[in-house]
Amino acid sequence: MAPVWLEGGKPGPRAAAMLAALKASALEGLEPKDYGVNRIAALLERGDSPDALAELELLLTKGALTLGRDLASGRLEPSIVDPELFVERRGVDPLALLGKVTGAADPGAVLATLLPTRIEYVRLRDALARYRDLAAAGGWPRVQSEGETLKPGQADPRVPSIRERLKVTGEYPGDAPLPEDPTLYDPELEKAVVTFQRRHGLDPDGAVGKGTFAALNVPVDQRIGQIKLNMERWRWMPDDLGRRYLIVNLAAFELALFEEGKVVHQTRVVVGATSTRTPVFSETMTFFEVNPYWHVPVKIARDEIFPKAKKDPTYLAREGYVLLSDYTESAVPVDPKTVDWAQLTPRTFRYRVRQEPGDKNSLGRIKMMFPNQWDIYLHDTPSKKLFGRATRSFSHGCIRVENPFDLAEAILRVTGTTSWDRVKLDEALASGQRQVIRLKQSLPVHITYITAFVESDGTVDFRGDVYGRDRRLAQALIASRVNWPDLAAEAATNPAAKDAPPVPAQAAPVRE
Repeated sequence: MAPVWLEGGKPGPRAAAMLAALKASALEGLEPKDYGVNRIAALLERGDSPDALAELELLLTKGALTLGRDLASGRLEPSIVDPELFVERRGVDPLALLGKVTGAADPGAVLATLLPTRIEYVRLRDALARYRDLAAAGGWPRVQSEGETLKPGQADPRVPSIRERLKVTGEYPGDAPLPEDPTLYDPELEKAVVTFQRRHGLDPDGAVGKGTFAALNVPVDQRIGQIKLNMERWRWMPDDLGRRYLIVNLAAFELALFEEGKVVHQTRVVVGATSTRTPVFSETMTFFEVNPYWHVPVKIARDEIFPKAKKDPTYLAREGYVLLSDYTESAVPVDPKTVDWAQLTPRTFRYRVRQEPGDKNSLGRIKMMFPNQWDIYLHDTPSKKLFGRATRSFSHGCIRVENPFDLAEAILRVTGTTSWDRVKLDEALASGQRQVIRLKQSLPVHITYITAFVESDGTVDFRGDVYGRDRRLAQALIASRVNWPDLAAEAATNPAAKDAPPVPAQAAPVRE
């Protein structure tokens, strides 16, 4: 029953060290005021009454436990932020943490051991410091965006401000020679614009249109906020994703296969449309199917295929669909010509629809399965042109992969599935028959949504919030700010949750 933070009836050096650790939470994209630093600092400076010392004791302990939890597993519960986030946070034993913190000469060092160690998080933390320095220096100038799309070779009064804007974030070299006409959109500036477009997930065409102008004019404070949101997402993730694993970034429309911490394959993907969003979750890949069937989900069969078949019963055969009598295992094929389509409605359409293997199959020629409750998987697609788009959210929820047989070959290698190679894959493909390939070792698959990330060279990339999940997370973080009703100093600096903007409900997605 002895005080933890007091020595000889007054605050000891460990109390000051704990306050310093709470203040250092800002380096992790957290808000020090949420841990009571204002009141704690006041009590350390002027609190010498028994009541004040008791309050200090409790606030330091509460701050240590709360910060420890937030560092280890994030401030928020993902599924409460967004019902489409299925992430299991790391657990923290509060009693064990309290014992370590209160028994250490440097409590901040104990808390530091709870931080994520993944390189993605460490790089974002460094980027946060850099962007705060940019903000302290005044950020970047706003570019005049009114007018037509600006193209290389044109002279335009907006060009000098674009050049100055790109100098701040490093796309345009500060020592690059200027053209005789500073309003000329010259090759050096075009190169910088293309680099900026790539870093922001835009079409790297060098033309400065509405999208590029909008990205140029996002203020530095908003980019800082975006970095902080993604640090929170990485705090939700386990440090160990597996010795080998596959990660899909929905916001970047990209997939990467890792082995021993290094990317061994990377490719573009198409993800769920905004009306059929792909959820965030982790599962385990165990097998492939070459020349797969597509068992059309009920909603898609009813809402999309039925109207076309009712209008033209030959549509089914033309697109490789088979009509089955029902959804039982004993279902038999039904000739569409024998169906009284005129009497059917979407509500009374009870047939099961299956698409046969072939070039028209919506899953393409291969699908990679990591069984999950949403029936999400990776697959080929006959719609190859969509991979050329900068924004690739078009599917019913599943993830379409560019050049999927290249990815399959890489997965077979990293999982030690030596009974299959590219030659056998090509032979299976040519057979036209459905074949199942079991992986020798299972492969963890992590579906994520990361809108700010840092390349190995320190370049910070940003992506648009295609699903609105940044907005939802930002609103939830605002609502989570700690309101200290018993402490006037803190209450004045922390808005209550009721003042946060509402988070609108979203429709449940339909899966492909």
